[in-house]
Amino acid sequence: MSDQPPPRPLTEAELSARLRGLAAHGVAPATGAQARRRAQRRRTGQRVMLSTTALAAAALTAVVSGALGSATEATAPPTASVSHTPAPVPSPGPVQRVTIDLDAHTLTIKGRRFPISGVQDNCPIGERAVTVTAKYPSLTLPPNKYTKLSRYVDVRRWTVTFTDRHHNERLLMWALDPAAGLNSIGDNAGTGAIALSPQDGKWVYEAIKPGARVEIKGRQAASADPDSVCFERRPITGGH
Repeated sequence: MSDQPPPRPLTEAELSARLRGLAAHGVAPATGAQARRRAQRRRTGQRVMLSTTALAAAALTAVVSGALGSATEATAPPTASVSHTPAPVPSPGPVQRVTIDLDAHTLTIKGRRFPISGVQDNCPIGERAVTVTAKYPSLTLPPNKYTKLSRYVDVRRWTVTFTDRHHNERLLMWALDPAAGLNSIGDNAGTGAIALSPQDGKWVYEAIKPGARVEIKGRQAASADPDSVCFERRPITGGH
């Protein structure tokens, strides 16, 4: 609906004046009914024009709003995502496995098996599984009751040690002196540690790694003589 007030009806004087004007310009006078119909058509045309203008303005607004919205959505940067996946941690390398069989008098490492000299019943190693602590190409053992009586210095070659349950570093294996012969290989002659032949002992020394896990199989006595007798069981300290 238009907000404009309806046109005021013409008075008879006004209508006569307009008719005289039309006659002067050569236009046939219109009857009163024709004049009223013309006025009605003018009012209807004005209302149609106003409605069309309003609809066009609304459509333009919708188009502009949609275009702006689309442009805004298209240019909006994507939400940044933060990855919380932890960095991969490299798997630890496999632990080297070594087996000592006191009954079979063998040591197995890297698929190779070597004959050994086992421990005496009165001087068991006292452990079923140990971890290699260190390696020494040459190691001087602490004096025992026998070496105290002489000038003999007990030096072992190609030695491998472990730490026992009492946190003492102890001798695990060593290589026999070439001059001592190989009579003890295959027998229980050690006083708390195993021995290998000179050549095998050097090979095992070079192949075994600190941290290697050594499984000790076979029979071991439940009790042992003191360290003064089982001197290979004595803790290794100082400068070795």
